[in-house]
Amino acid sequence: MAGTDVVHVTLDPTRTPAEGLVERVAKILNKDVFAVRAILNGKIPKVAGHYSDPQTAESVAQDLRSLGYQVVMCRDSELRQRSHERFRAHTLQLGERKVSFRDKGGQSRTLEEGNLFLILRGTIKTRTGKEIGTRGNQVDASATEQKVTRSINIPATLMTGIPVIKTTKEKTKVESVQYGEFLWLYDRASLEPVVEILQSSFDYSSLGDKKALSSSQNLNIIMTELKNRFPQAILDSRLTEHFRADVPFATLDDEVEINSRLIYLHHRAASGPGAPA
Repeated sequence: MAGTDVVHVTLDPTRTPAEGLVERVAKILNKDVFAVRAILNGKIPKVAGHYSDPQTAESVAQDLRSLGYQVVMCRDSELRQRSHERFRAHTLQLGERKVSFRDKGGQSRTLEEGNLFLILRGTIKTRTGKEIGTRGNQVDASATEQKVTRSINIPATLMTGIPVIKTTKEKTKVESVQYGEFLWLYDRASLEPVVEILQSSFDYSSLGDKKALSSSQNLNIIMTELKNRFPQAILDSRLTEHFRADVPFATLDDEVEINSRLIYLHHRAASGPGAPA
């Protein structure tokens, strides 16, 4: 571990009641009771403290475990690492004990019995936009809009004796933000999902007769079909709500990624190192 890599001590407040423990946790973390109460009343795993010294982090983690909390230690770089290009499923094929996915490029990925550990459902934002040219025509998808300014053309006014107005058209950036649901499917080996399904880009016709009218209903159907084939897989829908990431300098774009990793790490810790997926 690099010496500059901060270690986060994280706990899952949903697994241990906070009653009677707030003051004791506050003493361990050296925080006021109001900040600790916010941590212990959380609905998802939370970062309890940040430490530059791994030994200090381990000592704090042990003290929290002694109170009954599930504690996971992780490096800052582990939580913040940018995702590699994910396998984004476009269609699926349901087998008796397996599910095969295919992306828009024709690449396939199959989840077989015992491969699926966690089904994480959440809400994520996507950005779309368009470029509008100087005459209002759409040029490309670089998310800009037209800005018009008017001023007096001094040289022309002096020559004609009549006020001449100069019009200047510029391009300024604008973003359209949309929110949609996702399913991230994990095995036990990696923090990264092995398959990503986005509500807005999946071809639900591959569900055949099971296809419903709305994309939200269709996501429910996909989750049900996955659970039928992988009954031991954990289903977690907590990220359909918005939660702030308790990591310094985390941006809004980082929050879903960081919180998803914390949820995954705590599910894996709770299932035990040798537990089947």
